[in-house]
Amino acid sequence: MENNKTIFLAKNISELLYQIKNVSGLVIIGGATSIKDIPEKTLSVRDIAELKTINVKERSIDFGPAVTLNEILNLGKERVPQILYEAAKRSANFFVRNVATIGGNICASLESEKALKRSLYAPLLALGATLKFRNTENQMSATIPFSKFTGVPPKHLLVNIRVPADDWDVSIYHRLGPKSYLTENSSSFCFLAKTSGGVLSSVKLAFAGPIVLQDNELETKLLGVRLPLNEKTIEDFANAAEEAFDKIAGENFSNPILKEEFLNLTRYSLNQLT
Repeated sequence: MENNKTIFLAKNISELLYQIKNVSGLVIIGGATSIKDIPEKTLSVRDIAELKTINVKERSIDFGPAVTLNEILNLGKERVPQILYEAAKRSANFFVRNVATIGGNICASLESEKALKRSLYAPLLALGATLKFRNTENQMSATIPFSKFTGVPPKHLLVNIRVPADDWDVSIYHRLGPKSYLTENSSSFCFLAKTSGGVLSSVKLAFAGPIVLQDNELETKLLGVRLPLNEKTIEDFANAAEEAFDKIAGENFSNPILKEEFLNLTRYSLNQLT
């Protein structure tokens, strides 16, 4: 105990669940790289072996929430989806990536309604990641799509992040804003496209920063379209993307530069299919 702050300890998931269940106001943290003021009661999961596992499967990768960004990079480009690899690589610097965890990156992105989304948020959204939680009351597990995640439920623990590892013909990631810190201009853009028989069979677009945009209806507008894309198709989709952006951003959004960058990146991505 120091300055009325207590750091709790746990050697494994069982002890961690016990602490969550019995310690009121306990805050679970990872590498704590985004925390300016340590909460009154904390417990770090970064040294719990059960939460640091990586399981590479044929069609997906399972990450424990305590896996660091450098550990993701250590798997190599061949084993990690390109946009996730690039997002981890462009996050801060080597020393920060050595302690920053994938679970912390996810949860820090939702600390408040105005929280800026971290670098992995858009890639996990575009890739269709799912999150698995353990309930401290009945030990039951629940899995939800990352697109539905609004925060760790009370008395629950994030225990696994599953990331699909599909093959994409076009895979684009761009990080906007300063490299080493977050501002209102910080955001990530992801575009994925898959083709089959000369037509688009799957398209994923995600943008995350001050706002989050991932629109299934928008993505379906290009399904079945024959390649190469023509100028009218690109412009029609860009206009639809602008409408989707404006709808999400709302009337009070006051960052025209961010919107312009999003639209430019959208057009750039579509031009890779011409």
